[in-house]
Amino acid sequence: MKRIAALLLVLALLLPCLGMADTLWYCPKCGRPNNDNFCPTDGTARPATGASNATALTYSDYAREPALLNQKMATRTGPGTLYDEPGTFLSAGTQVLALSRAYDDRNGIWWIQVEFTSGGARMRAYTGAKRFSNLNLSALPQDLLMGACTLLRSTAAYYGPGPAYSLMKNSVPAGTSAQIYGLESGGDDDYLLVEFYDAFQGCSRRAWVPLGSVSSCTFY
Repeated sequence: MKRIAALLLVLALLLPCLGMADTLWYCPKCGRPNNDNFCPTDGTARPATGASNATALTYSDYAREPALLNQKMATRTGPGTLYDEPGTFLSAGTQVLALSRAYDDRNGIWWIQVEFTSGGARMRAYTGAKRFSNLNLSALPQDLLMGACTLLRSTAAYYGPGPAYSLMKNSVPAGTSAQIYGLESGGDDDYLLVEFYDAFQGCSRRAWVPLGSVSSCTFY
């Protein structure tokens, strides 16, 4: 009886942990993979479902820091001069929302992902940190590579997560292999921020596409 009682006590202690150990999840803030109930980097709790990578990575955790331009805002679709150029927008003294940051090793500078409206069009794009005065870089999460996917079909792309944002002139071709840098709800669907090389334009691009338009989607 003593052995049975001891076994029951051990089981009672272990049961709350069963199903949680060895279940890998990724912190939605820092991107660190781990098996614990809390991220060791920033203390973020494991998502309530505690089930899979996709659950933990469901939505981007962007900051939305007001940022004041000190000059006109030249933009790229990604964090570097190797990405295509949507154009130059707004003017000094205009406020935009800073969402995230990414370091450009090639040029040795920080790029800021921003959200803004110009000419009635709502957009997200990247611009150099030098175009802002007193921007607190440490308040912005850093872009992280989240996974990879392949486009099932030629897909219309947006300058943000969904049709509330401006439509890009060029679609993403079927069969394109892309890396994933964001996943966010767009109201009518979930949207991925994907990065790929556009052979037609001869440059790299980042674009938002519907989650349902990709296959072989793998989260790291």
